[in-house]
Amino acid sequence: MQKLIAVIVLIFTVVEGCVYKDSECAPYTVMEKHADYEIRSYPSLTWATTTEEDQLVRVARYKAFMRLFEYITGKNDRGQTINMTVPVRMKITPHGEKMIHEMSFMVPAELAQNPPAPENKLITISKEDPKMYAVRMFSGYAWRQATWNKQAENLKNSVKEDETIDSSEFYQVGYDAPFEIFDRRNEIWMVKRQGEELNTI
Repeated sequence: MQKLIAVIVLIFTVVEGCVYKDSECAPYTVMEKHADYEIRSYPSLTWATTTEEDQLVRVARYKAFMRLFEYITGKNDRGQTINMTVPVRMKITPHGEKMIHEMSFMVPAELAQNPPAPENKLITISKEDPKMYAVRMFSGYAWRQATWNKQAENLKNSVKEDETIDSSEFYQVGYDAPFEIFDRRNEIWMVKRQGEELNTI
């Protein structure tokens, strides 16, 4: 029992009105803290998402990022500038010989209920239900895809005994601008199923 308590610490830390380096960030509650990862609960969030299909990771990310950046800098039905938020959420899915790269910007809380519509039809706006994630944090400049894959593999090994965590795919989550070299925050997110989701396994 003492070992279990040492490994799993229930702390219920609430991060509200989240700000990271002067940027609004997604609020969350830490439900469990383990040795090398934590379980977080996120409220309903609104995301602007686009996808790009390419074998070259950096090319796909650049195209997706610039498309979303144009949306928040005025290419929307209101011509409105939208504050950049963090994190930027990414997911890569194999598709034949190429890869589908999904990238999302979180819509600021003040616009989440009524966000501007993007001019570019390759961008979708969606409001997600509250979710829980297993999250592994790491630092450094993660510009190689192999770095993300290694960190995801580490998290997968850590959560292998928890059948509620879907380790078959993961989000690559970044908090810092590309030109920021030091003091970077990176995360791997894996969805933790809950409630009715468990009945769909």
